[in-house]
Amino acid sequence: MMRTILERISAEATKYLREMSGREGIDRVLGTHEDDTTKVIDKLAEDFILEKLNETGLPITYVTEETGTIRKEGSEYVAVIDPLDGSTNFLNGITWAAVSISVYSSKGAPVAGIVGEIFSGKTYSYDERGAYINGERVERVSSPKQRIVLPYFDRSRLREITQVLSAIEGNYKTRNLGAASLDMLLVCTGRAYLFVDVRNKLRNVDIASSLNFCEKVNISPFSLEGERIRIDLEKVSVVKNVLVTPDSSLSQRILSAWKALPS
Repeated sequence: MMRTILERISAEATKYLREMSGREGIDRVLGTHEDDTTKVIDKLAEDFILEKLNETGLPITYVTEETGTIRKEGSEYVAVIDPLDGSTNFLNGITWAAVSISVYSSKGAPVAGIVGEIFSGKTYSYDERGAYINGERVERVSSPKQRIVLPYFDRSRLREITQVLSAIEGNYKTRNLGAASLDMLLVCTGRAYLFVDVRNKLRNVDIASSLNFCEKVNISPFSLEGERIRIDLEKVSVVKNVLVTPDSSLSQRILSAWKALPS
């Protein structure tokens, strides 16, 4: 039931955002939070999704990128929402952007979630039973045909990312596509070899739904300290670093390389 609801809301939200693409004024800055900005399109996307979720009548507390935590008395669910992942791409006509909604029980168990590609309409969803692409159950994830690496870092993390990438044996190609939810899913659907982010900038809302999809196909995202990533259901919060790869030996080499870095 919940996955069906989210698939409908994702379809409506991505259609709405496609219609808004290219309009004047949607890039205007409304405010700032942490080291990020809220633009008109971010708030419009959030308002649209919250309205659709409210229309379901379900008792849901929201943890959402632009507004933060919106608590409801007697909530049975918590929805972690990134209404527009890849907003810079979206505003510049780069068609790699998504809507991401992840629903948990009030006790913290993943219930269902979805990542919807805005421009293609493709969906990645999950529920208690498994993971789905465009509504079709994912039975098995193939190994990537090419060793594509998706590394995210900034100038202050050059030493760290160099150490991480040195753990990769053989040749590989790098890409930096600008939407963490979709980039993680490239790994968890067999189209990329490694996603790693060392910027200390990712937030729980960015990756919650993708993380749970990956778990459902037995590719577990970890922190570079080797710990399973737990999604904060109380507030928007930072996820310091993330490592996603189907190659367990590569994962161990990267974790060892990270541990060897001087503190």
